[in-house]
Amino acid sequence: MSTSSSSISISLLAVVMLALGYTFSRERTTQQQQLHDQVAELQRQMNQLATTTTTSDIAHPEHRFLPTKEQDERSLSCACDTPTGFTYASDFGVIGDATADDTLALQAAIDSASANDSGGIVVIPKGTFRIFEPLIVPAGVTLQGQGYGDSPLAISFDAGASTIAYCGTDYAVKLAGHAAGLRDLAVYDWPYGTDCENIQAAGGVLVEADAALVESVIVSNIFIYFFLGGPALSLVAKNSAGIAFGNYQNVRIRHAKQGISLQAEESSFVNSNSFLAGGMSGGGFEVGVIAQGPGACNDNKFYGMFIEPPDTTLTHVYVSGAKTNVKFHDVRLEATSKSLDKPIVIIDDSSYGNVMNGLLGHTHVQANLNRNPDIDLMSAKSVGMDPAPKNLYWNSAFKGYNADDRMMPGFSLVGTNAAITILEDSDEMLFPDHNVIDVDYLNYGGTFKLMADNTPKAPGHDFVTFGVYARSSVPSSISAAMRYESGNIIASASHSGSGDWEFIGMSALYDKSAPYFYFSITGDVQLTAPTFIYGKSPAIPGASLMSSSGARMSGTLTMGVTTVYPPPDATQYYWVIPKNSGNIFLIDTQGNPSRTIIRLNHRTADRFARGTLATLMFEEGGTRVKHNAYIKLKNNADFVSGPNTSITLMAGGSASWVEVSRNE
Repeated sequence: MSTSSSSISISLLAVVMLALGYTFSRERTTQQQQLHDQVAELQRQMNQLATTTTTSDIAHPEHRFLPTKEQDERSLSCACDTPTGFTYASDFGVIGDATADDTLALQAAIDSASANDSGGIVVIPKGTFRIFEPLIVPAGVTLQGQGYGDSPLAISFDAGASTIAYCGTDYAVKLAGHAAGLRDLAVYDWPYGTDCENIQAAGGVLVEADAALVESVIVSNIFIYFFLGGPALSLVAKNSAGIAFGNYQNVRIRHAKQGISLQAEESSFVNSNSFLAGGMSGGGFEVGVIAQGPGACNDNKFYGMFIEPPDTTLTHVYVSGAKTNVKFHDVRLEATSKSLDKPIVIIDDSSYGNVMNGLLGHTHVQANLNRNPDIDLMSAKSVGMDPAPKNLYWNSAFKGYNADDRMMPGFSLVGTNAAITILEDSDEMLFPDHNVIDVDYLNYGGTFKLMADNTPKAPGHDFVTFGVYARSSVPSSISAAMRYESGNIIASASHSGSGDWEFIGMSALYDKSAPYFYFSITGDVQLTAPTFIYGKSPAIPGASLMSSSGARMSGTLTMGVTTVYPPPDATQYYWVIPKNSGNIFLIDTQGNPSRTIIRLNHRTADRFARGTLATLMFEEGGTRVKHNAYIKLKNNADFVSGPNTSITLMAGGSASWVEVSRNE
């Protein structure tokens, strides 16, 4: 501590003591007078400091240029054993003339920093440093150069650059621990000299975790050049290891077999690393970015990067593995020489949850967009896809509950261990015209289930999103549950028991062979506004103008019309009108109008939902619709058609129908 700093600290203490002294007494004691004098001395020192200190003297060190070795020694010298300042590779004998072997000298500087014998940042001067073995940069050590020159397209040897020129068959640089770093230099697969011209490196920069966790690696302002034998930058986790939370800024790659490779072996992970700006171009590419399992290799983010080799033998971006995905934001993808029938992005069918947006130039994306709805790259050759925002719970307003039969249109109430009450008071409603179900759980018989009575299948979708608003004071009173694609039942988070409305729902891959979705209730709870959507999309509780809560129209309503033909002779009285084809059915008697209809849609698979209206229209007279237990007609009287007559029936939800009106 400097003399001025000591004086300031003592004087500040004096001010505090002086204030306390005056609090207890107005009289100045001898001690108080001494403290008063110290305050005056403090003022004098501050005035002197103001006249001699410049702005550069008090600037934050982070805002200064990298100091020279001499400046560093002067400013950071101290009479103690703790290593201070930077580690200078020049102190260890590096030459950097593109001819000498600098392997041992550079590694010695790195090892010194790692052993805490010198500062953790190893500074290499400008020059071209030939090495014949990989540089191993361990935890906590950063190798820092003077930049990579004045060109992002080729190595500059005359612009003050620091270049690691590797001549070997391994990776040039290996980052092997937490917070290892590489900054402001070029890494080059050196092709010159008789000892290097026929040697090809396995790759440029390797971040490797082997039976260990490697976090917070930083690679910044790096030019990786001409690694045609493997990845320019590779992250590999193996033997139950992990690589996470790394930061890779302005990594510029030119000419490589693979640009960036992310690989997690079984039981290992490469997760949540960030790649900011930078990009890749040039020739020789098999693939630009490749991410693959079988371990977890997901949530790796790429921001503002460009990937624009003229062509790639495989593709620009390749993602493979059920636990693998990438997130590309504002990324530029171009392939000016790629055949138009070859995709620029390939997402393996097992991968899901990929995010891609930005500019897509040339060719197209090959992916299951139902599993990857957040791929929004669009061009004249390819387009993203979002699921239709349609709530498939057609009675999401909980209308029409019959307490005597315990029947709710559109839903099945599975179990007798709950009492159901409908709250129709608008003050209780969370959404307009949406009733609230009050479920009084009776504490026996296990789970009470609320589920759709008939959810349409959608084999074109891999994801499903569903949920319901719930209010409860009982913790874990309700959760959403479904059969996952593996066949196992999985459940959402349950209600906290806060007494407030909470949305209980989930979005996941579902079992297409046996879809099964329900709300599992084990405590008193109130429910409203359930929603069900195929696809990975946010839930949409509530209603639009035409929905389960009602409908408003200002235009013309057009209804579907379809023709119905007689059944085979063996079942001549059992007619079937097609589902999902409209509400108006033209009865074509095939020239024999003397027919009888006793049953409509008797098979379970053909039945209409309760409340569906069907109008049967007859062009010829003589066809009889017979009153019976399954078709209940007005006044128990059969309907016999005349020319251009009709009868309208309402489905009872099973095999039964009830007459609404007739036009004889």
